[in-house]
Amino acid sequence: MHDIREATKVDTAIKPQLGAESITGEYFNMKTYAKALFTLQASGMLTGQEVEWKVYEALNAAGGSAQQLGATITMLQGIKLTMAMITVDAGNSTVDDTLIITPYTFVNGVMTAGTALTFTAKAAESLANRQFNQAGTAAQEATSIGACINDATYGIPGVLATVADTVVTLTMDEPGDGTFTIVESNVTALVVTDLIQQADFEVAVQDMDREDDYTHVGARITAVETTTATACQLIRAVAGYKPVGQVSAYNDDAS
Repeated sequence: MHDIREATKVDTAIKPQLGAESITGEYFNMKTYAKALFTLQASGMLTGQEVEWKVYEALNAAGGSAQQLGATITMLQGIKLTMAMITVDAGNSTVDDTLIITPYTFVNGVMTAGTALTFTAKAAESLANRQFNQAGTAAQEATSIGACINDATYGIPGVLATVADTVVTLTMDEPGDGTFTIVESNVTALVVTDLIQQADFEVAVQDMDREDDYTHVGARITAVETTTATACQLIRAVAGYKPVGQVSAYNDDAS
């Protein structure tokens, strides 16, 4: 059996970073590969923030005569996340503040929205009515939010809430099996921070300007808030020559 690493080339397209408002990654050669997949992860976005992402082709590793491939991807806060946190500020929380959470699962391979569920702040907890208690401390309110989200009947299918003091962390029951979108009505009382949002962009060599000798691909991100962390990976596949060489400093397998 062949290892994945023998046929698939993995590289860092844009280095992990925090605080860079824009950055252009390196350009990678596609001469011996038929396909490339860029994946971008963003973490730390708050309400109203975004990241703009573009993929380019170029004549060489220096990025000569770079031109954009496809359309610009705008990653908006709160959309199709796999991890987020809600920080509760009880001093600002008021009755009728809401959290609206929409789960997404895969139906025949297509990410499909489920029912949007609204959780509302009230003076007492009612799981059946999706109402969490905001009358106590911030930690107590966080615990009540977690109980509502995790309820087997009235909670969010596929989404798990973990509470630590005043913070509710949302993840998927089974990592990789779906996403969720979250919107809060009071951004100072229930502060939602994205922890993992991902986008991908695939390039096939036939889509590149080969007549003009475009051979390299690279990525660029802009409009990044200084509190947002980003990283971008490149996977090149369908190699003309095997095995491919990895630039990993360390490697092992599970055998």
